[in-house]
Amino acid sequence: MEIFYEAKPRPGLVAKSAIALGFFDGVHPGHKLVISKAVEEAKALGAKAGVVTFKDHPRSLTRGQSPLLLTVIEQRLELFAELGVEVALVLSFTEELCKLSPRQYVENVLIESMNARSISVGHNHHFGKDAEGDANLLKKIGQEKAHEFTVHSAHMLEFKGREVSSSRIRDEIQAGNVKNAEDLLGRSFALWAGIIRGDGRGRQLGFPTANLETYQYQVLPKTGVYAGLAKLQNGESKYCVINVGFRPTFKNPDKAARPLVEAHLLDFNQDIYDQKIEVKFFQQLRDEKKFGSIDELKNQINIDIDQAKIAFSAREKEKLQAPNSSLSHAT
Repeated sequence: MEIFYEAKPRPGLVAKSAIALGFFDGVHPGHKLVISKAVEEAKALGAKAGVVTFKDHPRSLTRGQSPLLLTVIEQRLELFAELGVEVALVLSFTEELCKLSPRQYVENVLIESMNARSISVGHNHHFGKDAEGDANLLKKIGQEKAHEFTVHSAHMLEFKGREVSSSRIRDEIQAGNVKNAEDLLGRSFALWAGIIRGDGRGRQLGFPTANLETYQYQVLPKTGVYAGLAKLQNGESKYCVINVGFRPTFKNPDKAARPLVEAHLLDFNQDIYDQKIEVKFFQQLRDEKKFGSIDELKNQINIDIDQAKIAFSAREKEKLQAPNSSLSHAT
């Protein structure tokens, strides 16, 4: 997949494209509808399948702070490519871009830079200065002879009678309900981060951990211990037990601080400092707890590992069963 970080005036970045517009945080099934339509249109038109998105959330500029994110840009780009996207334009939400009227945004970015012949959006997508642009305006501009592109607006997607949305998924994760989040995402929630050196306490206990340097706006599950899967930079995957919290056994927690995330990879003992890692969350095993002694903590960690192995075994059995999805289009 080709990735561009700046719009380019005519002749543009590509000769012809069918594009999907959106921030697409999480790339959940509702987002996939929009992106898959762009891929479908691209094949019909003999064009490049593209996505126009933003590196950081627009609220980081308009409100001074980003909402907590389900996916960082590296994850989103990988997910786009898996869906068949061939070219991505990743914009920075600058003051200059923020000031563009909806028409200017369409003409300068979508038409001149991407040569869009088909544009796909979600049912509630807005764009341009003060978010005044929507699917109806896109259709109006697309009907003008000077532009002539088609517009496709996806229906809202529901799961168990409620809209599938990034905010709903975020709430489930923050409540520790990572299995519910998986149902909504269509895959496991995952953190993508660098591995940094910690204080070595896990190794001293006999359970070495990979310490994650998480992005400040990544959403984290509630504090506790989880069963999951770590995917290493070399592509190797290892089951793991993940701790999200403040290590209350060793020091008084600073609740104003950001929780630490550590993953103990099972049957693994390699130096992976300064590499990137993706850690998937399958199931919460227990809440965070302060222990009265180091031996008590070590005993609990062994119990956590045994419980995680049971969860991994159950998960493997579930894979053999036919999926049962309650996703539906709202009418």
